[in-house]
Amino acid sequence: MRPGNDGEHVTFCRLCEAFCGLVATVRDGRVVAVKPDCDNPHSRGHVCVKGMAIAEVTYDPDRVTTPLRRTGPPGEFAPVSWDEALDDIAARLTAIRTRHGGEAIASYLGNPTGYSARAFGAFGGFMSALGSRKMYGAGSQDSNARLTATYMIHGGPHFGTVPDLPRCDFLLILGANPLVSNGWMAFNPRWRHDLDAIAERGSVVVVDPRYTETARRYRHLAIRPDGDAWLLIGLLQVLFAVGAI
Repeated sequence: MRPGNDGEHVTFCRLCEAFCGLVATVRDGRVVAVKPDCDNPHSRGHVCVKGMAIAEVTYDPDRVTTPLRRTGPPGEFAPVSWDEALDDIAARLTAIRTRHGGEAIASYLGNPTGYSARAFGAFGGFMSALGSRKMYGAGSQDSNARLTATYMIHGGPHFGTVPDLPRCDFLLILGANPLVSNGWMAFNPRWRHDLDAIAERGSVVVVDPRYTETARRYRHLAIRPDGDAWLLIGLLQVLFAVGAI
């Protein structure tokens, strides 16, 4: 079926790295409904509330569909053409780079853009041409601690370890709810299948103040909010005491 034709289109969600399968219903050239793709071999019918609301986001009256220039106090903007916007941005970036150098310019790559092959490839080249290494993204907002720890242990922020779920007999989950968020397609594409298999041959323990969907399915250890560090310190003390490490 050609894109834009009425009917059901098999596609996938671009909002995060889970890439959950979707089936979009198009009528009169507009997406009128979205449902999980139960035949998708990766997500197997899973989709979060964000993916289900993608049609509402697409046609939201407040969605920004043209460049806007600030014309007054915060919240006051006026539409401008793409040529006008690009010329203005180029002039401002050139002035900053000339006066302060490329490192005075930083950029932020949002999650959906990060999973566009063309945008992701152009992003690094653009910042390199400006002479800046200050590139930020979703990871800078929600997982700086993980990136820092990975850098200290492995020598780089992107060398994160991957859990070997198919050969795991005991899994400790802290503050995550993978039955709702699903997993990264590249490393953990079938969370429910893998967690059920681990629970069958061993144990899955979910540490979370909330009684989440994942906690309800497996063994739940409720702690006070912000008590993760104390729990982990206690576990380390026991491991040292019994000579396990």
